[in-house]
Amino acid sequence: MILDLLKNIRSHRSFTTHQLTKNELRYMIEGARYASCAKNSQNIRYVLITDSKICDLIFSHCKFAGAITWNPKLSESPRGYILMCVEKNFKGNENLLYFDMGIASQNILLVANDLGYNGCIIGAFNKKEVEKIINLDDSYYAYMLIALGKAQDIVSVVPTVCDNVSYSRIDNNHYVPKLPLDKIIIMEK
Repeated sequence: MILDLLKNIRSHRSFTTHQLTKNELRYMIEGARYASCAKNSQNIRYVLITDSKICDLIFSHCKFAGAITWNPKLSESPRGYILMCVEKNFKGNENLLYFDMGIASQNILLVANDLGYNGCIIGAFNKKEVEKIINLDDSYYAYMLIALGKAQDIVSVVPTVCDNVSYSRIDNNHYVPKLPLDKIIIMEK
């Protein structure tokens, strides 16, 4: 069922050393290519990164869990990244652009899951340093980063306690509380 799949598409933050290939990342972008976007503008551009040395350099500029102090060790870092970029002369609505990136990111993670991989969408990274590391063309800005690999951690969706939605991590287990349906539906007519 689709809901079972969606429950499985969690943000994984520690990975095995299994290396992704460029063709696998290209296949994931094929999923992003079919994503809906505002006005069919197709403004997002992608940088595919599988080089181990570059992946390790990027890793040092990322924060993987903004709500807790934990961050993975280099030995459990992603083995691939997809960087979402936009041209500097972009004149569209930035709010819609983020909406488009969300849809494209979800498609990427769905395809990744189908290939046996997991990922984490990261907004908390040093964009300027990552742009330098990959030698991004000056006409583009880095926006979002998707970390990819074979998950080493276990992510569990759990019920909230007293409406507390703060996620937590104990050892290699990441717990993500979700509000019950009756808390998020505010009206039915």
